[in-house]
Amino acid sequence: MSSTLRARLVIVPALLITGFSASAIDEITVSLSGNTAAATVSPVTLAGDMIDNVFVPRTGNALSLEPPLPPLNLGTFDIVISPGPTLAGNAAALAAFNRAALAWEARISDPITITINADLAVLGAGILGSTSSVLLQGSYTTIRDAMVADASNEADDTITASLPTSGQFVATIPGGTTLSPTLTGSKANLKALGFAGLDGAFGTSDGSITFNTTFAFDFDNSNGVGAGLFDFETIAAHEIGHALGFSSFVDSVNAGATSVQLLTLDLYRFANNTAADPGTALDFTVFARSQIPGVDAITDEINGVTPERRMSTGLTNVSFPGTDGRQASHWKADELTGNFIGLMDPTLAPGQFYGPQDSDFRALDLIGYEIAPVPEPTAILVAAGLLGIAGLRERRKTQSRRCEERGWRT
Repeated sequence: MSSTLRARLVIVPALLITGFSASAIDEITVSLSGNTAAATVSPVTLAGDMIDNVFVPRTGNALSLEPPLPPLNLGTFDIVISPGPTLAGNAAALAAFNRAALAWEARISDPITITINADLAVLGAGILGSTSSVLLQGSYTTIRDAMVADASNEADDTITASLPTSGQFVATIPGGTTLSPTLTGSKANLKALGFAGLDGAFGTSDGSITFNTTFAFDFDNSNGVGAGLFDFETIAAHEIGHALGFSSFVDSVNAGATSVQLLTLDLYRFANNTAADPGTALDFTVFARSQIPGVDAITDEINGVTPERRMSTGLTNVSFPGTDGRQASHWKADELTGNFIGLMDPTLAPGQFYGPQDSDFRALDLIGYEIAPVPEPTAILVAAGLLGIAGLRERRKTQSRRCEERGWRT
């Protein structure tokens, strides 16, 4: 299925949220065991739209059922920024967008092309930008098996083989909701998993990003970011990360969705420091994934260099005590923990700038992208000069700084 996931970049105060007990939430644990729709291999189909993180079903094309290609060898990965008329007329902004794409291209090696439509326009008050990405779905087994096959040639991705089958899958969801037998990923993500013919079936575009022309941006962070300005390149790189597949369905649950349809990254999302927090590969297979806003959640890979990374828990919602005011499709905000995880942090203060970190690439690795090793130090310096990502060094100086002025979210 395909849908459009829209996210809006909004200036919001960086509020500290008082903790609540997760036990106040009405939770149910459900399984896909015995669900024929989940267990049957199915075509990839068009399902609908996620508009401002609210899922709206619709019907459309279906891709003829073909097995994914075998694991892809490292090759040329290309993000094409297709500018609208206003962006095309702003050379500095377009150059910053392309540098943001290059920062991801530096280490993603799937031989695929991702096309993102981008432009500048007047948006609503307080909105820095608006982002959408095409989503596709298949049965749980169709997408899960593609993820396992894609990781089979990668020594650092052995945990993917322990993803539960449909008969083993369990999730914790809010009472009054149901668990869909499907699994969803961005169109870009499914390209990385080896599904062929997606552009022909669902259109060339993999997503779109529009920035608000009423805000003051710095389009060149090579000499720092001007006082009171937002770094355009950092925000563009962050939004590209969402288009590539860094998202959670928890945000849709928080917005009122009653059918819970996990995204690929949600297969690694567990409740932190609970009986459902896995410690072994077997635990990883059989423990319940968490799809409840407000629950302290982690992306857990058990045996990686960094086995667990904390996630945001959702925009503040009285129905889900414990939401931290940040969309769940992000790492945990560094101003709440003192620990900066990566580019997919939900907040950015004026003057800050940085690019994709190891953690961001690792998240994409887990959902099916081929990630090249970190270059040798000399190569890093050369790449930094070529790509204009001097902000990575600057971020090391500022990453522990609390974003207490204003932030942004998507």
